[in-house]
Amino acid sequence: MRAAVASLALALVVCASAAPAAARTDQPPTAPETVASVLMYHRVGNSDHPTTNVTTAQFKAHLDYLQANDFEIVPLTRVIEAMELGEPLPPRTVAITFDDGYQSVGRTAHALLTERGWPYTVFVNTAPVEAGMKGYMSWDRMRELAADGVRFGNHSRSHNPLFFRREGESRPQWRDRIRADLTAAQTRLREELGEAVHQSPPLLAYPYGEYSLALMDTVADLGFVAFGQQSGAIGLHASSLALPRFSFNERYGDVDGFAVKVHSRALPVTDQSPLNPVRDDREAPRLSLTLAPATDLRTDQLACYYQGERLTPQRLEADRRFAVQGEAGLPMGRSRYNCTAPDADGRYFWFSQLWVVGDGGT
Repeated sequence: MRAAVASLALALVVCASAAPAAARTDQPPTAPETVASVLMYHRVGNSDHPTTNVTTAQFKAHLDYLQANDFEIVPLTRVIEAMELGEPLPPRTVAITFDDGYQSVGRTAHALLTERGWPYTVFVNTAPVEAGMKGYMSWDRMRELAADGVRFGNHSRSHNPLFFRREGESRPQWRDRIRADLTAAQTRLREELGEAVHQSPPLLAYPYGEYSLALMDTVADLGFVAFGQQSGAIGLHASSLALPRFSFNERYGDVDGFAVKVHSRALPVTDQSPLNPVRDDREAPRLSLTLAPATDLRTDQLACYYQGERLTPQRLEADRRFAVQGEAGLPMGRSRYNCTAPDADGRYFWFSQLWVVGDGGT
């Protein structure tokens, strides 16, 4: 479960034209690989921050689409339970999350969700709440949301890039600092919101969606199930320490793109190299992926993209192992490789890999 099968991405669609997978006899039938899709928002209806905001109209359109197309909206804990049991949920299953705990969640999003009776989770970074910072919900407001069934998770105390070691900081010192940060946040959430806080297991959303292998190990020691901000549906092969979510903002919030994402399937990646998204240099990594058998996965149409460049996957083993590598060097901050492949029904298997150069938080 610790394999970092995760990343950040945009949807990139390729055409499907191969023969139906049902006619193939070279692969054994397998169970559905996708558990559910988890959606991630920050602000709703706050145009002062377009990169972390969706308009109220966009958010309503998303919810209307889910309702009109018979999606089942489930608590986030139901997704975790299904993943732990290895039991996929029905194909149109979605969980909804928000990061940070901004006031617009309580002012705008809450009413739109509760009128439909839909559950959701807010990941809270506690330091701004404790300081009474403008734009964040108060503990009192979050208690009101909790009384309506809203649930809460850990987004750290500081909201610093947790993977990054400060100058002169040893690895044990870094580990102690991160443990203290996450433990303090979890303690305050429990003190203020009680049973409304995810606890069995505790849930964490990495600040900025950024993580490293060392951070994943520390998070595992604390017992968390953790989410990034990388795109993709959650699959049975996903890491419980780097689970994907579809992130939305004003630029990437149109309903057509939303529809592609919520209908997507998890590309069944069982192994990858490298695992660590944090890079020590800016050379574009060579990423190799190993796939589990899937009867309707059209591997001949697998397409990957990076910085606007279409990457041609190198086939290392027939229909099972592939490798891709970008030509341009990695930029400072976050970037990603994004891979999709069509199925026989016009949906898309989806995987994207996060890369981070520098101290993060961009």
